[in-house]
Amino acid sequence: MRFDAVIAAAGSSERAGGNKLEFLLGADTVLERSLSPFLDNDRVENVIVVLPPDRQTDIPRSPKITTVTGGATRSESVLKGLAAAVSEGVLIHDGARPFPDSELINSVMDSVEKYGSGVPALPLSDSVRHVSNGRITGSAARDALFRVQTPQGFLLKNILSAYTLTSGEEFADESERYLRFDPAGARIVPGNERNIKITTPGDYAALGVKLGIGYDIHRLVPFGKLMLAGVEVASDTGVLAHSDGDVAIHALIDALLSAAGESDIGTHFPDNDPRYDGIDSSVMLSETLEMLRKKNLRPISARIVIRLQRPKLADHIPVMRLKIATLLGVDIVNVSIAAKTAEGLDSVGQGLAVAAECLTSVI
Repeated sequence: MRFDAVIAAAGSSERAGGNKLEFLLGADTVLERSLSPFLDNDRVENVIVVLPPDRQTDIPRSPKITTVTGGATRSESVLKGLAAAVSEGVLIHDGARPFPDSELINSVMDSVEKYGSGVPALPLSDSVRHVSNGRITGSAARDALFRVQTPQGFLLKNILSAYTLTSGEEFADESERYLRFDPAGARIVPGNERNIKITTPGDYAALGVKLGIGYDIHRLVPFGKLMLAGVEVASDTGVLAHSDGDVAIHALIDALLSAAGESDIGTHFPDNDPRYDGIDSSVMLSETLEMLRKKNLRPISARIVIRLQRPKLADHIPVMRLKIATLLGVDIVNVSIAAKTAEGLDSVGQGLAVAAECLTSVI
């Protein structure tokens, strides 16, 4: 089954104190991050972005994207988006939810294919009470209450029928409206705690930046090649390694994997795999960034410390910073590279090894 995605991005953002869809998450806006996983998904044919009539909003250039002008209410805007949809299935997503990932989107689509609907939902962890005039008047069964998210998926014909049955009525979301079409209700799938909606300035301020730490070390041998941060450094010694042995990029990869909750570089790029024999480490970094992309994570910054007794690296650092910033897709001001000797101590200080540590942040 093929799907179209309708991205509701026509709201006024009054409670956010500004156009929240233009708030920055690293180098990308909130809306760009909301769109990205749908644009990357091969099962999504078209991405229909519903924009306000009186505000310009930057969106990525993609042949998948169609823009339509929204209405006075969320329901009117979504309906205009649905009118532009052509695929059998449709996903409806809030543009102010910038962190849906491919796993969540695919689980919603799988549910639509199997059951005709799919809505991400999370159980409540807090107790729930009825309140009247500032006093608790009763309780509710927490096990039966869930927090719903987007994207919400349906067969296009069914959600359009639900809109026809409820013409002129406002609902909080499509899962509530869908009850009028199917009293059994929409099928839920596990939601994602990270898939929050930005409504207030506090929501934006509370977005979690993830930190990762990485480390790598390689033995030095005479007449080898010395690659550091994607730059070949003239030296009478080079690294002994399965790949090109770039310890700076390897530490960066390890840090990115750490921030994403993944296992280390040796698990993803084992040194006994012939595919990585002599490989340019920037290729492995590209594959790592694609792993993060599937989780809708992007790097923000990187701090790399290279430990090498000789040669001196000061003249190479500006080019190294530019290389790493380009590979990560971040501004060069967010990349720091420092070079340290080991004062003649340990294997680095004795000229037997080169090492690197990295601290990175992603969002």
